Amino acid sequence: MVDTNRLVQSLQLKYQDSSGDFAWGHQLDGEILRSIEIKGIGNLQVPFSVEDVEKLKSVSVPAPCGKGMNVVVDTTLNNAWQIDGFKISKVSPTNFFHTTLAEISVEALCHLQLGWLIEDLHNNKVQVCIDKLMLFESGGHYKRHRDLDLEQGVCAVMILQLPVRNGYIGGRLKIEHSSSKKYFEFQNDSHHCYFMTAFRSSCKHELEPITSGWRVTLEINFVWKNAFYITKLPRTLSLLVPDILQLLTAIRASINPWFNNRSSRPTVTQSPLFTDKSDCQEKLTIFEFASEGNKNAFNLQNIDVRNYEENPRNTNKKHQKKSVDMLIFLLENEYSLTDLSFFGLKGQDIFLSRLLLSGNFLDVHLAIMSHHNVLTNLLSKAEKSDCTLHMEHWINSSNTLMPFKRIPVEVHQIISDFHKKSRLRCHTTSSQEEQNGNSNSVPQQHLHQQPVLVIWPRHQSFRMKCLYAFDALLDHVERQLHTESHEKLIQTLRRIITFCCDEPLAVFVDPTCVPGERACRLLHICVFLRAQEEGLDLLKLMSTDFLNEELCGENHSDVYYEGIRSNEVAQKIAEFECRVSGWIACSRFVLEMITPIRLSNQVEYIISLAGYLLDRCCSEGAFQIMDRVAVILPKLDAISIANLGQNVIDSYVDFVIDCEENPKTASVQRIVGFTTLFPHLDSYEQCRLVVDLRRRIRFGGIPSCMQLYQELFRALPSCNLHTPGPIKNIIVAVVSGFFQLGDPELIQLLMNKICLGSNTSNRLAQENVLIDVLLLSFEFWEVATSSDLGKSMLSSLIEAQISSVRLHLMIPSQENLPIQHDEQTKLEEFDFKKKINLLENLSQLELQNQHCELIRDARITLITTWIDGFCQLLDLDKSIATPSSTDPLQVTITDFLKTLIKMEKSHYDNNRPNISIDFSTIFSKMSIKRLCQLVLDLYKIVSVTQPPMKIITSSFNLYRDLYRQFVEKDIISLMMPTIKLVVKIAKCLFWLGDQVTLETFSQKVCSSVSLNEENIFVKKIVSCSSVWPLASTSPSNLAIFYVFLDRHIDYLKTIKEPVFSFEQPCAQLPMYPEVEVFLRSSEERLNYSSLASIFHARSFADELTKVCLKNGWCSLKIQAMGSGRSAWCEIIKTQDMHHMKMKRYQAVQQELSEMLSLRHNFEFKAIDSDLSRRLMDMHSNTDCILCPANVHGDRNEPEVIIICE
Repeated sequence: MVDTNRLVQSLQLKYQDSSGDFAWGHQLDGEILRSIEIKGIGNLQVPFSVEDVEKLKSVSVPAPCGKGMNVVVDTTLNNAWQIDGFKISKVSPTNFFHTTLAEISVEALCHLQLGWLIEDLHNNKVQVCIDKLMLFESGGHYKRHRDLDLEQGVCAVMILQLPVRNGYIGGRLKIEHSSSKKYFEFQNDSHHCYFMTAFRSSCKHELEPITSGWRVTLEINFVWKNAFYITKLPRTLSLLVPDILQLLTAIRASINPWFNNRSSRPTVTQSPLFTDKSDCQEKLTIFEFASEGNKNAFNLQNIDVRNYEENPRNTNKKHQKKSVDMLIFLLENEYSLTDLSFFGLKGQDIFLSRLLLSGNFLDVHLAIMSHHNVLTNLLSKAEKSDCTLHMEHWINSSNTLMPFKRIPVEVHQIISDFHKKSRLRCHTTSSQEEQNGNSNSVPQQHLHQQPVLVIWPRHQSFRMKCLYAFDALLDHVERQLHTESHEKLIQTLRRIITFCCDEPLAVFVDPTCVPGERACRLLHICVFLRAQEEGLDLLKLMSTDFLNEELCGENHSDVYYEGIRSNEVAQKIAEFECRVSGWIACSRFVLEMITPIRLSNQVEYIISLAGYLLDRCCSEGAFQIMDRVAVILPKLDAISIANLGQNVIDSYVDFVIDCEENPKTASVQRIVGFTTLFPHLDSYEQCRLVVDLRRRIRFGGIPSCMQLYQELFRALPSCNLHTPGPIKNIIVAVVSGFFQLGDPELIQLLMNKICLGSNTSNRLAQENVLIDVLLLSFEFWEVATSSDLGKSMLSSLIEAQISSVRLHLMIPSQENLPIQHDEQTKLEEFDFKKKINLLENLSQLELQNQHCELIRDARITLITTWIDGFCQLLDLDKSIATPSSTDPLQVTITDFLKTLIKMEKSHYDNNRPNISIDFSTIFSKMSIKRLCQLVLDLYKIVSVTQPPMKIITSSFNLYRDLYRQFVEKDIISLMMPTIKLVVKIAKCLFWLGDQVTLETFSQKVCSSVSLNEENIFVKKIVSCSSVWPLASTSPSNLAIFYVFLDRHIDYLKTIKEPVFSFEQPCAQLPMYPEVEVFLRSSEERLNYSSLASIFHARSFADELTKVCLKNGWCSLKIQAMGSGRSAWCEIIKTQDMHHMKMKRYQAVQQELSEMLSLRHNFEFKAIDSDLSRRLMDMHSNTDCILCPANVHGDRNEPEVIIICE
């Protein structure tokens, strides 16, 4: 894991490097240099002779001390000679700079713990410069000092000691770093061996005097250009390049686990390492090196400058989503989310960003971290937090907005305390305002957005683009297809495909991406670049199954595959085969994509691929694919076959038939494969295929196609034709195809399947919609009536339909007779409407078909079956006294009769004969309430039907039988609870005009009340203006209406004018005899005092008032007076009651006058409109006239006043 403590200490400038790897040196093996050429001298062989050294001394200058304007020559401090490095014009061998010296440099940087700079050798951010050639003769030395070239970015110094004949003695080199010292003595074998010493630029070094001989060295500086960038910051003026290197080295060491996971061999190509003017530009190879004794040594094996090897890994294994190496720093200062950029950073944030940017091993970005959590507890309870963190709005070091998706991160990746002032500063968005000043309140959930600085290892940058901006990366490559070099594009494409091979789940199992889109785009790039190897690697990956290791257990594994997920991918594969690879090269991978599990999901696109290959003249590939499909497809499980879509099956059949049309491409295996697959298809698909083949069968002399056609017809009757679905839409075409084939045995087998034999469940027989569809098909009647076999099949369908109706109206056996509730439940389960509509549709078909007599007979048979079934159900239904308006049986009978009436009207309009059926049987079995409801429901269709139903004989007979059966019942008891019902019934009867029915009705109504009493039924009938037009339609109707009218007039004439009198001889008050005598007398006033208290008086007054009003004796005005035992009531008779009776009498006389006028007008068949209005008003006030006044609270009602003390 990353050492976050060490990282934080480094950023706080507190970490002290205790490593002893500040200097290192050793003897080099082999011949390093053979010769060196110096300007002014020429070429000198190595090892140098004493004479050659003297020549070098002749062109050298004394080594100075100090820097800049303070340069002096002081042999006591530095006794040496030097030649500037730019005077070295040539070396031998010529690859010394780019091979040998490169290897030595890498070795030195690794031992100095600066191995992270090796990657900068590739991008020219670290230059290896030969500073000077140093000569030390006897007595030569230099005192302890540190080079001051730090502002020029020197991060390390390497001294290459060259051999001189006779060697030298003395000259021990001492190097110090803080309190540590190291000594290097290379005098032994100095006459023929090479030695190298390297140390960090922060070290002080000292050379002890040479006692004899010559010491010749090349001083080589490692110049780090990034140091110029960071030393410009005011915050870091006190930090020199060694300090920065120490910081970056500590940072690099703290995140070393990020780099230990890399296993590819490092390679560096074409690195311009040196500033010399040598024109040799050979390839530099860095050999693998590691110090086993030093655990902190930077492992070169873990370096991969090019990020990925050029050979993709085999993906035929489990895959686990790799974690993202990332750390997040919370910024110290506040920033606007919209203006976040590296240019706008302030204070400590600038130092942090510049420091991290200077390290070549990191990529640094700014981003916005979003999360939903309690603000104050985000970091303190990180381990317990359930918050979800996401990073978005990515900005790279060039201040460019990156197209990364929302990247999820974990809380432990946040580094928040690298500086004392660093804290969580969030831009908070919330739908609820926080409660201020209440520390005990429950924290609210908010959306927090925090600007942060994010780092990850640079070698992971390309992987990050692939993980979170894969589509944008492809966009970038596609934009460069016409501008970038082919070699570079191929290299980028290889890296992308390598990532796909390493992490296929991240590329292909992405819910935000359209299936197959990425594979299609990659194939397009491969075709454009003619990248055969990369394209074949991609096809290999697409043909490979990979497992999600996170979901794999002992008993569970999730297999993922890419394969061919769209028609576009299939087209690109065909294009790649045609333009790049050829079929032989890619056939293996393409055929491996055709497996049972893939075929169940991608068969449509696989078949499309075969078609695309055939279009590009690759018939071999197309046939190999289809032959493989033909073998595997019938072997799929039932669920997979059932999920095959219509387009898939059609494409497959089209391909097979197209191939069969050409003898060269015909294959018996494909025919056998399809006939094997056919019975496993969905029933609808089987029927549809047969119909489509019938439409397109123009096979001529192709025996295989005709054989296929016949085999499918033989297999079709074995399927379940009654499965829910759209089979009913094509069953007519299926039956026509069987008749066209002309095989009686197959036709009989098909009809048995459609009609459902005796072994079929009742429920299926009840819901057999195929029979309905066939019987209503004009095409089927034409085909069925064209032959004796067809007529026989037609009879079978009619018998099956009759059986279906009977099953709809099924009567259980007596021993298993269910309770009535179960019978109602059974009736509600089925849709009678569909079966009833069949009759209407047959009626319409009868009008259009030349075989109308056959259809008419079938219709009459079905109607008779329905009537018989209803009669049986009504026998069981007698226990229902009052059927509801939604009673299933009542609704079904009503709909049935309405349909028959509608059919008869249609036949009457088309001058076709009507049917004659007796409905009296079904009416006789219905209860009076069912008959009443039926009468009213059927009358509703009269007003919207033209011509009138009663002129159609069959309809008139239906209504007549219904009405006669109804009026023979006890209609008076039925109408008594609902007086208004009599008007509705009267309208129905007057509309029909059947004299027998009306006479029976009038007799029962008029005799329901004695002649000296008011007949409310009669009054309702004669007072209803909507009855008058119906009553005047015929003499018989008018005669019956006169009966009602005369009955009401005779009653009105019996009403006599009331006579006023205070005497009430009928009054009876046995508990108050004195009051009773008073009421019977003609006296007007009485003071009644036999009362116990004032309360008794008040109660008495109230009770007496109610009794008088209730019995209609007289109106009283009563006052309670007095108190205690002396309480009494004053009773006064008034004439209010008489006035009310007079008003009623006058109303009766008015009504009598109106009735007489109505009688007169009926005689002259001229009903006055004003008379009609007055009668309607009278009708609306009838209750007030006939009922006691006290019930309605008339405003002239006698006032009862109770006076209390």
